[in-house]
Amino acid sequence: MAERREGFWGYPGDGLAELAARVDHVYEEIQPPSDPMLDFDERDLVKLAEGAGFFPVELDLHAVVRPSEPRPWEAFVNSSGNPKIPTIGEAMDQALNPEECERFTEHLRPLVEEGRGVWRMAHAYLRAVKR
Repeated sequence: MAERREGFWGYPGDGLAELAARVDHVYEEIQPPSDPMLDFDERDLVKLAEGAGFFPVELDLHAVVRPSEPRPWEAFVNSSGNPKIPTIGEAMDQALNPEECERFTEHLRPLVEEGRGVWRMAHAYLRAVKR
């Protein structure tokens, strides 16, 4: 979450950290960082599988950190991390007044459209046998 605090969803904040934090707060109210769906890592997965009686346990972790692909602004602002949370545009409308939305958009839009962010993704593949 640290990269989101410094900017917004992998894009640099450059002086708009307070606005980004307010938009992020919309998501944190719905699903705080301590939510069980977010508050774990690959070590926890292995420990939980072992604790549930699985043995042997194998986990492959694939992590990617790369430049963001350029995206159309409309696709970005109308997307969400999952179907149960607001789109980025909805969160902006909820957290910011119209002037702040415009400032935030003026800053973020070229970064999104030019792919000047950092994209991070990890997948954990767990294989285990129940004893």
